[in-house]
Amino acid sequence: MWRYWRSGVPAPESNSLVQKLYALTDGRSNDLLFRMLDSRRSESGIPFQGETVSQVLNVDGTADREAVVRSLREDGAVVIPPRLKSEAVQNLYQLARSCQLKTTDYAPLEGITASGTATETPIASYGTSDGIDPSRPVHSVYSVPRELLLASADLQRLLCDPYLLEIARRYLGVFPVVTKPDMWWDTDCLPTGLRPRPFHVDSGCLRWLKVGVNLTDTTEETPHFVYVKGSHNPNKATRPLTKRLASRMNLSDTEVREICPERVMHLTGPAGSIILADTRGIHKGEIALRGHRLVLYFGLEGSAFNNVDKPIPLPQVGEDLAKAMAARPFSYQFFRKIDKSAN
Repeated sequence: MWRYWRSGVPAPESNSLVQKLYALTDGRSNDLLFRMLDSRRSESGIPFQGETVSQVLNVDGTADREAVVRSLREDGAVVIPPRLKSEAVQNLYQLARSCQLKTTDYAPLEGITASGTATETPIASYGTSDGIDPSRPVHSVYSVPRELLLASADLQRLLCDPYLLEIARRYLGVFPVVTKPDMWWDTDCLPTGLRPRPFHVDSGCLRWLKVGVNLTDTTEETPHFVYVKGSHNPNKATRPLTKRLASRMNLSDTEVREICPERVMHLTGPAGSIILADTRGIHKGEIALRGHRLVLYFGLEGSAFNNVDKPIPLPQVGEDLAKAMAARPFSYQFFRKIDKSAN
């Protein structure tokens, strides 16, 4: 923390310590460290022109933002009804249907007896695919290459969308650091006997929100996001689960059901809906019983602590994102506009 405070250089080797402190203090250590590191931020008060008009979302206004922030503070996660404009949904969907995708095939779990206790899903192979037929998938996961995703005008508008940024600012108390996006298909092309993914908590930048945009309809049978309500804040109901994370960074379905079954939230929604979640809380991505989903994720973080990613060069930057990057370089430190005149 001292090195980051003095020079801004991340310290990834401290990540395991941050995780253990989180478990031992029931999450309080993250808030303390965050307040100490907040003094490094020098641009939190800089006005950002154009913060009132969303170019890609249908927004109801200030009252809607306040309701979302209130739900986040109480529950830790919320599903916002369809907000992404239908044209943007279609544009991103078509990109993910037709481009050359990176593929991942899962392998069966071996030697695991307890459901959901494997830290990572075993991988059988990686490859590529010219597009996807969602009704007949032949791979477990299809990922859109990030360089193609970042070229999307709709994606760039989402990264500087005033509605999402204002929610994050109110929730975090600082203007967020925007992190790199990813978009992929989860399918039901899975090996026989593959068990549910484990519950876990994220770590790294101390405080943050994850933004998940559903680009297909999701249900409890399709792949979807699962969250333990209220687990982002210290509380008696989920403390037994948080304490177990000091020795292992995963929790099985059985453990969660035994401690607080009434708090398990299955966050689903139609295409265009948005999930916001404080993933310091206990959560997981559920594999499919049947069907598929296309989802877009990026982060709105309170700091860049422990993040060692280098900036992504952007050959083409839309007007809205260019203004945002120029106004708040700290918040867009993971993106770099290429100066074509230098060539």
